[in-house]
Amino acid sequence: MHSPLKKLSFILIPSLFFIFSSAWANINAIDLNKVNYPAILQEKIDFLVKNQDFYNRWMHDWNAPIPKTTVVETLTSLYTGINKISNKNIETYLLLGDISHYLYNMEIEEYYQKAVDNYKQAAALAPADYRTYWFLANHYALSNEQIQSIQVYLHALKLLPSPSAHPLFWADYAVACMNAAMYGTAAYAARESSKIEGVTSYIENEITPVIKRTLRTPPADTTIAINDMWGIAGKQNDKIIFTNFLLGSRLSVDSTWNVNFGGYGNRVGYVSLTPHKAKTKKGAEVSYTILFLAETPKANESLQQFSDKFNARYKVKQPIHLDAENFKDAIATEIYESSMYTDMGGGHLYTIAIERPQPEFPGMLLEAPAEAPKGNSKAATYYKVNRKYSRLSGPMYYFVSLDSCEAINPESLAVFKDFLKNGLLIE
Repeated sequence: MHSPLKKLSFILIPSLFFIFSSAWANINAIDLNKVNYPAILQEKIDFLVKNQDFYNRWMHDWNAPIPKTTVVETLTSLYTGINKISNKNIETYLLLGDISHYLYNMEIEEYYQKAVDNYKQAAALAPADYRTYWFLANHYALSNEQIQSIQVYLHALKLLPSPSAHPLFWADYAVACMNAAMYGTAAYAARESSKIEGVTSYIENEITPVIKRTLRTPPADTTIAINDMWGIAGKQNDKIIFTNFLLGSRLSVDSTWNVNFGGYGNRVGYVSLTPHKAKTKKGAEVSYTILFLAETPKANESLQQFSDKFNARYKVKQPIHLDAENFKDAIATEIYESSMYTDMGGGHLYTIAIERPQPEFPGMLLEAPAEAPKGNSKAATYYKVNRKYSRLSGPMYYFVSLDSCEAINPESLAVFKDFLKNGLLIE
């Protein structure tokens, strides 16, 4: 059962929800002229449109100038009247969905599912109409179902019309992303709404300062503790996903690997990974390590100079092309070092140096929706996620290396390539 009491249990900043959700309603994207409702309902339709700001979100303490009972009675009667239309079309079902959504916002529990059902009926009639998924996603978002909301929004995004969607779509999507702690994506959605409107939109004006207050962009020479920059974003099959928004990176690591995190200091942050042991042809088990390092480069330092800092001491090396399509314009090097691991055929190492400019919307490529705790108190509660930082400013250099030996080169190299392709994401 979905309780309306949970509606405000995941708000990043007090009153943020009220500021954003009271500015518009997606009912304005419905063509009411196509609903074919009887003239007797016109007065209630006018009431619905005129007073939408009172119920297009859950109001903890009802303070509208119209009694709540009057609004509930009017919308319930309107729902009944619209639902009697025999030949329902997509606009009819979207309208029924929105009326249900509003009634659920006013704590009429049964209308949660009615909203879902009507939006899905609209989608069944017009599966290519992005509005059907937009409205459903918005319903989930404002009902504190963040993960479902973002999943449905992602489907809506695949169906956006050309040249552009309704600006309210992007505004609603921005709000959903804010409530799901996806700040980079929220900033992107807000910017899209501005592009359509031709001026800086209301939502971009509201969201931008909130993000700046929520996330800090520290200077390059700062010091950040491990727990303040690395976090577990979730699990997928046998992989643990670690995210570091400060360094603009995400690692998907086998749960059996040993992971050693370092903090950020002296312009550098790193992680050392020890995968499961590889076997030599004789059956001996041998360890090897993968290093991931991120650095804010000094002024005028080239990527080649950055790579040479780590590789210059090796005499036998050659440039190679690693099968890492995720990293274009990278500098990859294969290294042989006979003085290392002499009992295992010598050292056989691989390194790759990668450059990334500062992204326009930091964090966007790394984000996933954060599910909210489900509150059961009538009092509004606020949940603050642990994400503290945005990505460091300016370009960043990344260095990824495989420290292995000749005796296990094929196996360790295969794991390294898989990590580069499937386990490492840099924005």
